Amino acid sequence: MAPDSTIEALYAKFGPVIYARCRRLLRDPVAAEDATQDIFVKLLKHLGTAPDEQVIPLWIHRIVTNHCLNCLRDAKRRPLPVEHLPVEVDDEFEEGLLNRDFAEKVLERAPEALKVPAVLYHARGMEQAKVAETLGCSRRTVLYRLAEFNRMAMQLHVAAEAGL
Repeated sequence: MAPDSTIEALYAKFGPVIYARCRRLLRDPVAAEDATQDIFVKLLKHLGTAPDEQVIPLWIHRIVTNHCLNCLRDAKRRPLPVEHLPVEVDDEFEEGLLNRDFAEKVLERAPEALKVPAVLYHARGMEQAKVAETLGCSRRTVLYRLAEFNRMAMQLHVAAEAGL
């Protein structure tokens, strides 16, 4: 690791540039601050492999850009937080979710990744494309998650009818 004076000098020289680039790409001052810290830690870890003095700004620019683009991509993949999942399920639920008690049991047991798209699609009546947009994933992913949720619900339904 570099001595403290080197770290301070590097931060004084490149910290504001890194933050400005992060803020420009991420368009969020808080996210830019976090990204600046993450990037600076990366730079310090790889300081020994840094190119010569003349191309360091280009090297840093590439690292900052790649990190911020990864942050933006990852943010699209994360589902939006939902404060409360609705408990009521429409009567026309496709796979035998005939009553509220059974629907609650299915929702309790379902993993979050399956629960959220199922509620948005079945209970709130969103179209699959809108669910995908809301969750920041592909429509194919929504179809997979809905099918998995329905499969899990059907297994619970069969088990309940068998008295298991």
